[in-house]
Amino acid sequence: MHDKTVINWIPVFLVLALLILAGGGFFVSNLQDVKSGDQLQHHYKINNNLWLYITEDRNGDATNTIINRFYLTGEIIGDEKFITTKLKYEIPFLTGSGTISHIKVSDDYTVTITYSGKVYSLSNSIDYLLDGQQISAHLSYIIN
Repeated sequence: MHDKTVINWIPVFLVLALLILAGGGFFVSNLQDVKSGDQLQHHYKINNNLWLYITEDRNGDATNTIINRFYLTGEIIGDEKFITTKLKYEIPFLTGSGTISHIKVSDDYTVTITYSGKVYSLSNSIDYLLDGQQISAHLSYIIN
């Protein structure tokens, strides 16, 4: 009697195991790094301590918009691939499909950014290292 019960439950366990494997494979295959398709487009020196880095995500077809990510940080020395990899671990202060036309940095660590285009996300402050010290700068925007 006990052998018959075990034989009846084997297909149930087998089906459950296959469903778990298929579901896990589907979940892992759809789990993507949001910044995986980013390419470094430009980098500009704002002042002696601050650089603007712009990455662009063109992973999509003609119906997807181009997404720009804007980073303010200290200088990153290296080739394009190294810089892009390092920026993956940074948080962009602005994400959108537009352009920055002007950045002004004042002495009291206030950064004014003139931007035109669609905005997906933005931050009102950034943190970066200056001579080994953590600096917090306030961001203000003029958006057209």
